[in-house]
Amino acid sequence: MKKPDLFIPSLFILFLLVSNLLVAQWPVWSDPVSITDSVSDNINPNIRLLQFTSYDFYIFWEKSTDTLSSAIYYKNFYEDDEPQVFVGDDGVHYSNPQPVDTWHGQWDDTLFYVFYESDIEGFDNIYYRVYNSSGFTEPTPLTETTNEKTELLCNNSGRIVWMEQNRIMHSKLDEYTHVFEEPFVIDSGNCSFPSIVQTDIEWSGDIPVVSWIKVLNDSSHIMIRRQDKKDGWLDAETIFTGDSCTNLSFCTGMGQSGILTWDYFNDTSWHFLYYDLEDDQVYISENSQQKPFQPRYYSGAVFVKSKEFGPGYTTYVYQNNDTIDIYTSGFYSFNPPVYLYQNISKSDNPVKHPQIFTGKVESPCNYYSINIWEEKENDHWQLKYSTAFICLSDIEEKNEPEQVQLITTPNPFCGEVEISFLLNRSDDVTLSVYNTAGVKIKTIEQGKLGAGQHIYKWNGSKYPAGLYFVQLQSVSGLTTQKMILTK
Repeated sequence: MKKPDLFIPSLFILFLLVSNLLVAQWPVWSDPVSITDSVSDNINPNIRLLQFTSYDFYIFWEKSTDTLSSAIYYKNFYEDDEPQVFVGDDGVHYSNPQPVDTWHGQWDDTLFYVFYESDIEGFDNIYYRVYNSSGFTEPTPLTETTNEKTELLCNNSGRIVWMEQNRIMHSKLDEYTHVFEEPFVIDSGNCSFPSIVQTDIEWSGDIPVVSWIKVLNDSSHIMIRRQDKKDGWLDAETIFTGDSCTNLSFCTGMGQSGILTWDYFNDTSWHFLYYDLEDDQVYISENSQQKPFQPRYYSGAVFVKSKEFGPGYTTYVYQNNDTIDIYTSGFYSFNPPVYLYQNISKSDNPVKHPQIFTGKVESPCNYYSINIWEEKENDHWQLKYSTAFICLSDIEEKNEPEQVQLITTPNPFCGEVEISFLLNRSDDVTLSVYNTAGVKIKTIEQGKLGAGQHIYKWNGSKYPAGLYFVQLQSVSGLTTQKMILTK
């Protein structure tokens, strides 16, 4: 397979693609809320819609008070009920809970599975318990081998991947017969971060593909391997090669499922990248920092025509000088610059591992997203979350509200650039220039302007050469254009 070109998208084009969403559907993330205490360590949360004591969203996570043992707890995410112990014993580690919904309104008594890792037999192994009308069954090992098994990941289509003897393994649970496929070796040698498509809803379907990171000749290779109904597992493909890659994961969400994200170090700084299975294209973020971003992408359900993958949220750990916070974007097709993100953790404490899950759904176009992360407080990790509501309707692009267009001339420019835009009516506007770190370096205009053409000049001669962004905020929405300053 031909290695796809690395693509840095034009922000101007991307804003036009989703401008109708940004005007009326810009989500506001709530203030952070603690869902666990800060007198124990709480990590690895997983949220699923399950037919449990009620048909609702439940959160499972790993909880420990010392280094000798850890238990798995659960509770209804939206209720104030006390957390319950799913599995736990003194001196035993239970970790990485992975609920899999198998009910789907069937008459079968099996409602869902919960897979997890444990060292109860003296080595790391994978187990599962089944929930039915009689409660949870006793723990059962996934396989009978005594090899160490780690990095478990499941999806709601019953696919399971894990690491075993430095090999990427795959199996699938048939949700109707409850029979597991024979484990299959996807790849072996210097492998990590196995990932499978995370389907949140039934119409996403089962996409049989596994992705992972493989180190060859001191380089990180992002690999994928697809399964064909006729020919079985096809040959592995390399979709990206870089000096150092980590934190690989498929997106979550209600929209397009085949989108990967990962961190990439390019000799000087960390960036994060997207890969779209549908168009076989790698997209690189223009944001950079000195620590990995731990990026996660949430794919939204949007019913507008677009050749690019659908809009969604990007969330990551952002380091700004001495502060580290969880930042989340608005509803974009790709990752915008830092200044268009919202700081949702708002804390001086260390934070890590952000994830986004689907929350309450009022209709296919009206739903909540849950952004959850780990935050260290009182020397213990606790789980905090923020939610955002999205209301999207089925619309045609021809009915999109008109977006104010920014024009920069010349671009690239040396010294001075002309910035112009046309207002169809009187409007309150703010015209500003930002650098790539998201710092506002100039407010060119702020106030009420009349209808008509407006032209401004900005002199960047005192600033270093590189990429800059001019942003126009008005009632009609938010428009951004890249500018390249040369010397």
